[in-house]
Amino acid sequence: MNFNQDEIIKEVFEKKNQINSNTFTITRFILLTLLSYFIDGLQFRELKASLKISDGNIASNLLYLTKMGYINKNALEFDNKKLHYYTITENGKEELKKILNWMELIKKLLGETNNE
Repeated sequence: MNFNQDEIIKEVFEKKNQINSNTFTITRFILLTLLSYFIDGLQFRELKASLKISDGNIASNLLYLTKMGYINKNALEFDNKKLHYYTITENGKEELKKILNWMELIKKLLGETNNE
């Protein structure tokens, strides 16, 4: 291991502490990523089709992300039906950036390790 790898490892652990560890699950990460990409939001059924997991699993993760202030649940009336869709908040975007920056450090570390 060289000096640069030691610095990257140190930074990986420092950045890890900036991430809300309860948010960093694969499902929650994918939800934030999808909602970041689809800026107009997505409905529950669209998220379910993308993730291919149970309704209960999606619902509990959406509820958690909503309570944390990372996403909003919005209502829209269409043909006398109330439709709900989810959008990412600024806090959600910031948390997603932290996770992506942390993952980038790991990728950098792996590149350094493979170059030895």
